Amino acid sequence: MEVERLEFVINKLGHISEKQEKLIQFYETRAQNLTMAYFIFQGLILVSVSLHSSSSNNLNQCHDWWVPCTVSLSTSLIFFIVFLDYVTRFYNTQYQLDLNYMEQQIINKQIHETTRSSSISLLSSDHHRTMKVTSKPYCEELKPDVVQLFKRKVYITVTLSALIGFAVVVLFACHSFLCNDGFEGSLVVSSATSQFLSS
Repeated sequence: MEVERLEFVINKLGHISEKQEKLIQFYETRAQNLTMAYFIFQGLILVSVSLHSSSSNNLNQCHDWWVPCTVSLSTSLIFFIVFLDYVTRFYNTQYQLDLNYMEQQIINKQIHETTRSSSISLLSSDHHRTMKVTSKPYCEELKPDVVQLFKRKVYITVTLSALIGFAVVVLFACHSFLCNDGFEGSLVVSSATSQFLSS
C-alpha cells in the first residue's frame, strides 16, 4: 500500500511537471516575441525620425524633439512592465519545476527503499523500523541548485541591462537626429573621409 501511494504521488508530480514545462515554454516564447516586437518598433521610430530630420529644417524640427522621445519612452515603459511580468513568472515556474524534480527523485528513493525493505520478510521488526527511520532525512526542506539559480539571475539581469541600454541609445539618437547639427556634420565628414580613403 505504501508503494502504491508513493507511485500515485510521483505520477501526480509528473503531470504537474508537464504543465510547468509548458508554462515555461509559453513565458519564454512570449518574452522573446515581445522583445522582437520592441526592437522592430524602436527601429521604425529611428527610421522615421531619420527620414524626417533629413527632409525638414533643423531649427523647426528641434522644437518637436519630445514627440518621438515620448513615444519611444512610453513604449519602453510598457514593454518593461510586461517583460518583467513574463520574466518573473518564468523564473518562479522554473524554480517550482526544480523543486518538483527533486521531490520526484526523493520519492523514487523512498519507493526503492520500501520495496527493498518489504522483500526482506525475515528481518526483525526493530530492524524494519530503523529502515523506515532512515528514509525520513529525504523529506528535509528542498533547495534547488544555487549555481543554476545564480546563472538565471545573471542572465535576466544582463538581458534587462542590455534592453535598458538600447532604450537609452534610442532616446539619445532621436534627440541627436532632430537637434544636434554636429551629428549630421559628423556623418558628412565621415562619408567624405571614407570617399577620400577609397580614392
